Amino acid sequence: MKRTAAALFACGAILCANPALAVGHDVDCKDCHSVHGAKGAFIFGVAPLAEQATAYGGKIDPAQVDALCLGCHNDKSGITPIMLKNSHPTGVTPKKLKVPEEVLRKGLLTCVGCHDPHPSNQNYKYLTINTNNGKDLGIFCGKCHPAQSDPATLTKAAKAPIKTDTPSAQATPAPPAGQAGPAGQSPGKPGTPVKGN
Repeated sequence: MKRTAAALFACGAILCANPALAVGHDVDCKDCHSVHGAKGAFIFGVAPLAEQATAYGGKIDPAQVDALCLGCHNDKSGITPIMLKNSHPTGVTPKKLKVPEEVLRKGLLTCVGCHDPHPSNQNYKYLTINTNNGKDLGIFCGKCHPAQSDPATLTKAAKAPIKTDTPSAQATPAPPAGQAGPAGQSPGKPGTPVKGN
């Protein structure tokens, strides 16, 4: 019995030694994505959850990435439950603040504006800015909330790079005329496959 307990403890310690596994998202992608059994956009392996009310009382569009994040992060599944009415606004178009373009998706502030959930992001709580494991959270907040930040924090926030998967941040410049772009795209028309002969 003691050996079994020791073996389980050792396995847990090994799994937790990997930062990507310790915070909950797996390195093999299949915790969130399912190539053959997709239940939502972005080949998500969980069904989108759009029934929660947002901070402003609206409902999340089931096609938005927020609904996909909520497929796991809700009070029913118990995986770090998020209650949007008690959280930072999401699924909204910023009107009072100048939010950096690279954190918006089609003009909306969404969950992935603040969090890049992929295991390649080793930042605290998958934030899009390194906050020194949460010790410098003001740098992250200062990107969008400069009026509430002190000058020293604003200077650091201005220099802090944003790591995000949003399409605007991942834009690839078009190749010179006559050359195919990445992944077989035709020149100057992102997303259009090159036709074979």
